[in-house]
Amino acid sequence: MNDVSPAHTPILLVDPSPGSVEGLRADGAALPEPLAIQVVASVAEAVSVFEAGGALDAVVVNLDLGSDAATELVAEIETRFPGLPVVAYAERLNDERVATACHLGAAGLLARPFGAKQLQELLRQPAPDAGFSGTTTGVPTPMLLTLHCAAGAHGALHLRCAETANRPERFGTIYLDGGQPIHATAGDLVGSQAVHAMLGWLDAEATWLPGKTRCARTIVGRWEGLLARGFTARPGVNAEPVEEVVAVAYPEVVEKLSRLSQTPDVLGAFLLRHAEIVTGRCTSDVDEALAARALCRLSHVFFDVDAQPTEDAGREIQAVVGTVRLVIDRIGPPEIGFQVGVLVRQAAPVCKSLRRLLRQIDGTFQRAAKKRRVAGADPTLDAVNSPHGAVGVA
Repeated sequence: MNDVSPAHTPILLVDPSPGSVEGLRADGAALPEPLAIQVVASVAEAVSVFEAGGALDAVVVNLDLGSDAATELVAEIETRFPGLPVVAYAERLNDERVATACHLGAAGLLARPFGAKQLQELLRQPAPDAGFSGTTTGVPTPMLLTLHCAAGAHGALHLRCAETANRPERFGTIYLDGGQPIHATAGDLVGSQAVHAMLGWLDAEATWLPGKTRCARTIVGRWEGLLARGFTARPGVNAEPVEEVVAVAYPEVVEKLSRLSQTPDVLGAFLLRHAEIVTGRCTSDVDEALAARALCRLSHVFFDVDAQPTEDAGREIQAVVGTVRLVIDRIGPPEIGFQVGVLVRQAAPVCKSLRRLLRQIDGTFQRAAKKRRVAGADPTLDAVNSPHGAVGVA
């Protein structure tokens, strides 16, 4: 039996400090499907490689090369190798460098240090224009962000608003790791404040750059909660009354949840907010950690279904595992992000009255909103009235 050597993938890497990437070359050659990485230090050297002929599968450029030099390099690539992917990388990523990568039409973005395997995985991904990009005039920023989050993507969503007669140019970036926003910047704003500001940009051009960005974490929590809180960050919507409704309703909800958990054949009852467990309890014969994890996962499925642009989107989702039924039911207004998760015995009589019991808990939010609206006479509280009734999603 003859051994067949795997074909090498030819890569040109342009870095003004070529000695700093020698380890990358060695790692690339050692991969099961090797990368043949050739390193040059300047645009002139890269052009010499182009003129010498030979195949190339990608060009990887260090943004420290400078914006003008990188633009010149990409112009040469487009002339000689139309469609050849360009990957940009830098020691530290910020809005300006991400904007430069977008200007270059980069197929991906990496932060140093990165390994040859990481580079190979990025090159195997579909080009950004095969994914979710566009302008937020046609597709709202929350929807674009939701698509990338739900896909579990790694990368950066860059937003740019062109200069107008009344407003200077503005741009910002939301960095994702495994579908979770971990960092964002927009001018002087950082973290969730930057995200909430960008959610309100109605005329932004959006560009998605896949890749591992290795940013410091400035955003904590699930993306569902970040987008839900973004609702109250929009102009004309006051966040304070919404959170005051939560403060009024929370003790009553917890009390009703405690009563529900003591109902015969109810194995557990939990309160969730933005797909994360807030409080709750199980019977002694149920593993509480496993039950909580299962409800969190079911809650994420609910968010995926609820995000579909359908007129009959429900507020409840159920799953049956053996003799146990799991139910996730939204309570209160969607923007508040609360859900009740319940485990019940599948054949138990309580199953028939469960929806009525959950609607009673939901009614607590209605009364809290009414109390707060009467006390404060705040018209923004009309936004936190949720309709009664539920449509099951099985």
